[in-house]
Amino acid sequence: MNLSYKQLPDIFNIAAYFLKSSLFRENGERVAFYHQNDVYSYRKVNEEVGHAAGLLFKLGLERENRIAILLPDSPDFVFAFWGAIWMGAIPVPINTACKIEDIQYILQDCRAKILITNQEWQAQLSLDNSEFLRQVILTDGEDSFKQQLSQINHVPTPACTSPDEPAFWLYTSGSTGKPKGVVHLHRSMAVCAEEYAQATMKLHQDDIIYSVAKMPFAYGLGNTLYMPMAVGAASVLTDANNVFDIIADINCYQPTVLFAIPAIYSGIWAVQEIAPLDTSSLRLCISAAEQLPKSVWRKWQSSFDLEICEGIGTSEFLHIFLSNRLGECRPGSCGKPVSGYDVRIVDDRGFDLPRGEIGNLQVEGSSLMLQYWNRHRETRSVIYGNTMRTGDKYLCDEDGYFFFMGRKDDLFKVSGQWVSPFEIEDVLLQHEAVLDAATVPESNSGQNLTHVVAYISLKSGFAESKQLKDSLRKFVRANLPHFKAPKTIHFLDQLPRTSTGKIHRKSLLKARQLVQQP
Repeated sequence: MNLSYKQLPDIFNIAAYFLKSSLFRENGERVAFYHQNDVYSYRKVNEEVGHAAGLLFKLGLERENRIAILLPDSPDFVFAFWGAIWMGAIPVPINTACKIEDIQYILQDCRAKILITNQEWQAQLSLDNSEFLRQVILTDGEDSFKQQLSQINHVPTPACTSPDEPAFWLYTSGSTGKPKGVVHLHRSMAVCAEEYAQATMKLHQDDIIYSVAKMPFAYGLGNTLYMPMAVGAASVLTDANNVFDIIADINCYQPTVLFAIPAIYSGIWAVQEIAPLDTSSLRLCISAAEQLPKSVWRKWQSSFDLEICEGIGTSEFLHIFLSNRLGECRPGSCGKPVSGYDVRIVDDRGFDLPRGEIGNLQVEGSSLMLQYWNRHRETRSVIYGNTMRTGDKYLCDEDGYFFFMGRKDDLFKVSGQWVSPFEIEDVLLQHEAVLDAATVPESNSGQNLTHVVAYISLKSGFAESKQLKDSLRKFVRANLPHFKAPKTIHFLDQLPRTSTGKIHRKSLLKARQLVQQP
């Protein structure tokens, strides 16, 4: 990137910026994307994005109209996303891991006029009575998206957009209610690419990047799409969603940078005896989306001699604003602020708290969203000028490292003392039988007493038993104060997670009820 986001011109189109910069003109034959057995150069991506913009213009899509994209990570996704922004429309990626009812809600809420998807998804959705949808473009079958692109001869000039007008929307996972449409500006991706990808993580054009998180997820959109393009690197487009397929992908493509989530790092380590990972190409491992347990960090470093640079970001800020750096990682922490972001721990009145005290995370930065679509009250409840209260509880230690203590609703008191579920889960994950763990509070009916409840999924070769429950409690008591040991333990085949891979704590109650059924 040759132009800083701090000095953008009045007319600025982020798609044209990434695709038409001098870097790409000079390196047009460099690989931009790997997808299955195909390789796409920057020149090819540029051509197909232009065709996509021409097709959408031909179909009558107008500036600021929304176009929904319901696809796995694929070239079609890339062409549709950039093509929409190129001609001034607003792409709305939808995570294919969302529930059907949430997908239906998003299509209606964003008022998409065009949907790009495949036949499988079209068959599952009720689209006939859609109030706003005019057309569905399929990526498979007759007259596919690819075939329609090949028939386009006219490429429109990039729309004369402003850096401060909406470019795309992303929807939250909906773990606390209906998904919210997060509106991002043309400048947003330039901010994250410059401050995080280049200044913090030092991505460069010789990197091959592999992301477990998918592109409809803010973390994945940066990892796979615009951050590699900002430096002229290559990335892998894949729909792998389990550790065995992910291991196979890494062994095949030999990426230099791995973006993953804690559950994947833990899962890869757990199956090494039957599915070994070749890490010889990796120079950088990054984790985000939820807290990375210290035990997982240490196992990974011990097994592969690689640090995991944990960070934290939000959909509202588009990507990571707190991050560890290579050679300076502190296990259990989210690191220090990324340049360009002011991160503070404040009390409920907004005053800074001393180091070591738990408080509210407050972040200021230029990638902050414009708003939640059609959610004025919720927008105003979290944004204060250029600053946002994320709803997370953190503390900052004497060395300036930030530690996630939980969402504001995750923390609870036992025996009059605050408990963070993550410290208990970290200990449980160190037990030889535990594959995954989550903890929540539970109060005795009729009594104002709260105790810890743990939900555990076991590694292969271990089975539920009273002896195992006793062993787990004893293990926690040996590492933490006795009141933090789980009084109740439930075993589940798999812990419920949101579409972005986070533990869905509110769903644990439903899971427990199913377990308790005769």
